[in-house]
Amino acid sequence: MSKSRRISRLGTELTLAAVASALVSLALYMALNTLLFGILDRVLFSEDRMILREQACVERLQAYVTENGLSTNDGKMLDKWASGEKNLLITIYKDGRFRYSNDAKVMVMVPEMNEWEDTSWLYEVKFADGTAQAGVSYYVEYGYYAAASVLGGVISMAVFALMLVMLIRGKIRYIDLMEQEIQILKGGDLDYRITVKGKDELASLAAEIDAMRCAIKERQQKEEEAGKANRELVTAMSHDLRTPLTVINGHLQILQKSRLLPDQKDRIETALRKTCRLRELIDVFYDLSILEADHTEPDWEDLNFSNFLIDFLADSAPLFQSRQLSPQITMPESSVFVKADRSMLERILQNLLSNAVRYTSGEICICLSLTKSRNVVFRISNAVSDPEKIQVSRLFERFYTKDQSRHNESTGLGLSVVKILVNKLHGTVEASVDGNVLSVTAVFKSSF
Repeated sequence: MSKSRRISRLGTELTLAAVASALVSLALYMALNTLLFGILDRVLFSEDRMILREQACVERLQAYVTENGLSTNDGKMLDKWASGEKNLLITIYKDGRFRYSNDAKVMVMVPEMNEWEDTSWLYEVKFADGTAQAGVSYYVEYGYYAAASVLGGVISMAVFALMLVMLIRGKIRYIDLMEQEIQILKGGDLDYRITVKGKDELASLAAEIDAMRCAIKERQQKEEEAGKANRELVTAMSHDLRTPLTVINGHLQILQKSRLLPDQKDRIETALRKTCRLRELIDVFYDLSILEADHTEPDWEDLNFSNFLIDFLADSAPLFQSRQLSPQITMPESSVFVKADRSMLERILQNLLSNAVRYTSGEICICLSLTKSRNVVFRISNAVSDPEKIQVSRLFERFYTKDQSRHNESTGLGLSVVKILVNKLHGTVEASVDGNVLSVTAVFKSSF
């Protein structure tokens, strides 16, 4: 049998539940109608109640007739009185002949009084023209029966809905459970298993969702393993290459200071430039590994930012000397401390300093301060040419190198990495241009 024609187990269960609920509610409706109609019959049309009601009606009629001095021929006045009586049918006879009725049909069909064998149901009423006999009766009050029928219908429908819910509440609970579990998966917890219960279509759906969860988790694990291996490879390569490059660069600098022939000196300078460029490329590989390491968490420790910055600037002295720069450095009177990752903080400073040194058109200012709100502020500023071409809002975008401050063989990753690392350290970073000075400010929370 094809899949489209296969009998749905879930559909069959729901149909049977609906049919059973409908049959029970229908039987209940019929039983309620019988019960309620029987109660109304006993209450509204019991013999004792009807006699008392008729006698009360005759007393009101007699009082009305006496008060107004009516005769049996005053039909309009009698109509006025009868209209105030609910569900009343009255017929008046005098001297054995029909005189009045409040129903036009009765006026046509009513027989003469002398044609009746039993007249005990008639009541005497004294009119101005003599004593007459009045037949009083009340017709069925159908409004009560309609209300009883509606009440029975409402109760039956409520029972139908309640019974249907009770029969399918297991399915409803299972659907609610599946929704909750899907929300858990949506939140990123792929280790949570979807509950599979029963053998119907809901169970099949749950099994398919769980299979999809396993497939996504497996693919995610493979991607994470591949990404981790790639990052570890890049990190290891950058570390392994930096050490020999540092040695080579040191030896070249020593050779540069020795007595060399002009052509030998030119070759040494070329080699130095190439080693510096190679180191920059290695840093790019490292930057890329940081950009893709979304799950890398900081290795927190309390750092003396003041001492850390002083050591960093001392290590960077050759960089300033190569560009013949003398940075203006402003430090707080007492040491400031931050809770940060040492390697991340070093990379932030390295990228900011490299960016400032590479693109400055004049001097560089480095400032470290502590605000009253216990925020540690690091700011590095450098003069730039054509400041109007700098798009400050885009400086931290990945691979952005359009403006004057970020060209000259730049990959456009340095400030992007700074922003990522500062965010990981729960800090903020922003850039601004004031005149011809570009400033980058990073703010961290003080640990003391």
